[in-house]
Amino acid sequence: MLTAFDFGAFIVSLIMIGSTLLKYKKIDTLFVLLEIAVTINCLGRYMLSVSQTLETAIWANRILYVGGCFTPPLLVIVLFKLCNIKLPRVAVAIMTLYSTVVMCLVMTIGYNGLYYKSVSLVVTDGYSSLEKVYGPLHILYPMMLVLYGVFLVVFLICALRMRNKLSYRIAIGACVMGFAIMMSYIVEKLLDSNASVISIAYLIAMLFTISYFDRLYMYDMSANVISSIEERKEYGYIVFDKKLRYISSDGYIKELFPEISNWTVDERVPKSDSQLYTDVVSFLTDMQWQDGQKKVIEAADKILELEVRHIAHGNRKVGFLIEFVDRTIERKYYNSIENYNAQLKSEVEAKTKNIMHIKDMMVLGMADMVESRDISTGGHIKRTSAIVHIFADKLKQYSKQLGVDEDFLKLVEKAAPMHDLGKIAIDDSILKKPGKFTDIEYAEMKRHTTEGARIVKNILNGVEDDAFVSIAENVAMYHHEKWNGQGYPFGCSGADIPIEARIMALADVFDALVSERCYKEAFTCDQAFSIIEESLGEHFDPQLGTIFLQCRSELEYLGS
Repeated sequence: MLTAFDFGAFIVSLIMIGSTLLKYKKIDTLFVLLEIAVTINCLGRYMLSVSQTLETAIWANRILYVGGCFTPPLLVIVLFKLCNIKLPRVAVAIMTLYSTVVMCLVMTIGYNGLYYKSVSLVVTDGYSSLEKVYGPLHILYPMMLVLYGVFLVVFLICALRMRNKLSYRIAIGACVMGFAIMMSYIVEKLLDSNASVISIAYLIAMLFTISYFDRLYMYDMSANVISSIEERKEYGYIVFDKKLRYISSDGYIKELFPEISNWTVDERVPKSDSQLYTDVVSFLTDMQWQDGQKKVIEAADKILELEVRHIAHGNRKVGFLIEFVDRTIERKYYNSIENYNAQLKSEVEAKTKNIMHIKDMMVLGMADMVESRDISTGGHIKRTSAIVHIFADKLKQYSKQLGVDEDFLKLVEKAAPMHDLGKIAIDDSILKKPGKFTDIEYAEMKRHTTEGARIVKNILNGVEDDAFVSIAENVAMYHHEKWNGQGYPFGCSGADIPIEARIMALADVFDALVSERCYKEAFTCDQAFSIIEESLGEHFDPQLGTIFLQCRSELEYLGS
């Protein structure tokens, strides 16, 4: 019965090892070694139970002790590591050395009396065991268990102090399990029973550890990250050493680039015309494998982003890891958004252009309406606009001297048709009067400048940008001011008059001179240019007026 129990304990221990290896992709080597140590202990007990000779029983006992000596220290180390408590290297070295010494003493059984003074084989109901007389150094084994008990107490104290960093419930359970193993040894010695109480304790300890390992595994952040990445099919990796020799790659990358299967481990990648070599290996070589280098490539109908990262052991760089991330869905989504934004922008621009065109037509319509009421200025708006266009084109050559740019001159052209918009506020009796104005009528007519500025501002505010509103307002307000300060409405002089109004003044007067009015005949172009030239420094800005005179041929062609 007891033999069957020992055999069953051995089988259970093997099943636990297989279950651990199959269940977890990432398992700590120490945990597997702990299970192996328990299995060796169970194997030794089973071999001892079926031994027929003393020599066989002694060897079985030695095997039993190999597991028995290393199970306690491995259990302590595993508990500390899984709960993320750093165990000093000195402590690990002391436990390893102590267990090794005890194991070596066990190996001397049958040769000297250091561990057992004498030993004999006893068979009871078919169950074999050793009857021992303990030697002077046998005390080292129970002392070893006491030592591990001390480590478990230290572990428990650390766990209670780090409650915010680990599960203290699991830590307490682990300590209880460790002390239970120690107690089982004491019970086994006190009962002097053939039944292996400590083996039962070891198996229960392993079942406890396995049952909680899923929970303990959750506390390992690196394991969680690795597991998460492995589950995500859009990640792949290739590893090279620092001499650019191929080391390994995962299945995802091999699916994308089948030629990797032909690469030889620990050999440099052979040159080829393959996409992987052209887009990846050559690029990385050219970039001198600098950490953090990125590149986007297309492969197997996927858009991949690759990044080079160093692999280091301590402070020593030993190789490079190339991470591939599938950005296909992101790029397609990004491209669809870009296309939609471009389409939306185009539609908005078209709508805005249409709205601006309607607004411009409305303003020009108002200007035409004003002009139709003024019997003396037929076609004045179109002609002055054309003159400003010619003049502005010439002024581009002197933009640096004048402190203006091409965009400013375009806005002046755009504002030109609005210069007399204020006449809409002037009474018909004055606006349509064919003769000379009285002083009162002239004062009323002067109001068209200030009224024009007010109307322009009200129309354009919130529709046009501030720069254009300011230019159009100035053109309407100041185009009758004179360089010598004798103009209206404010009597401004020189550079105090906005330059856009000085430009408009030249175009406005030139058209008035060459056009027939109810109170005068049209002057010839020669006469008009002579009058303007004589008025430089008086009526007009002398610098702008000189440039205006250079437009003579274009303006004569305009009037022909």
